[in-house]
Amino acid sequence: MRFTKTPKSSAALTATVLVAGLAAGNFNDLPMAAMAQEASGGPDNGQGNQGGQGQGGQGAQAGQGNQGGSGAGQGGPDVTSDGKGPQAGGPSDTNSGGGKPAWAQEGIPEVELGRLSVARSPDQVLQRSLEEAISTWDAATMEAFYELPLDSSDPNVTTILTELSLNWDNLTIYDSPLQNLALMKDILEDGDLQLDINNDSDVLLAVFLGVASDKTVPISTDTVIAVTTILGYPITGDAAADLAEDAEAVRIAVLAGHG
Repeated sequence: MRFTKTPKSSAALTATVLVAGLAAGNFNDLPMAAMAQEASGGPDNGQGNQGGQGQGGQGAQAGQGNQGGSGAGQGGPDVTSDGKGPQAGGPSDTNSGGGKPAWAQEGIPEVELGRLSVARSPDQVLQRSLEEAISTWDAATMEAFYELPLDSSDPNVTTILTELSLNWDNLTIYDSPLQNLALMKDILEDGDLQLDINNDSDVLLAVFLGVASDKTVPISTDTVIAVTTILGYPITGDAAADLAEDAEAVRIAVLAGHG
């Protein structure tokens, strides 16, 4: 799926400048922020589905801070699983692959996913996480952030990147990887989000992907291709490269703010 991007300056450059300002000119001096529990009271740890041939792996759901919107659910099978479960042999989400889930199909780049690996969770887990995200949406505390521009060449304009970098402790955002990926999938399905947020879809995809990821694991084009393919709606080519650049800027900003 391709989305029309709004004109903007380099998101990665903006985030790097923000980080540089916070770390006295050297990004590598930033302390590695420890993964904090989610606002709802702790990490989401779920038991993977047990298939006919093996036990699914756990999906670690440690939150990044005291932010709103925590999702609970089962983790998907790990990369060593044979992918067989109660639905083995059933129809595939993508109508190909002989009943294999999207994450078991051929052609997914081999890339470190970290927290993003919960994209392999069963559809019902992602659906429940989406419903939880919608039910915990608080326009009074969350809408202003999600409707900001991603970045701006004007230093006087408040952006998503500056808020994540400089105002992290005062933000209420979705921090659960499952909820962020469920919201991302919601956009990928038809280009719309089931939340009343007035912003460009590309911006929201970048925010959801960047916040869902590990703070210390870079987001590449292959990351975007892998995650969106696992979710069942592959983004490739230039669109994947653009989303990777924006999501990586978000990840860096989260690292700066959380440190």
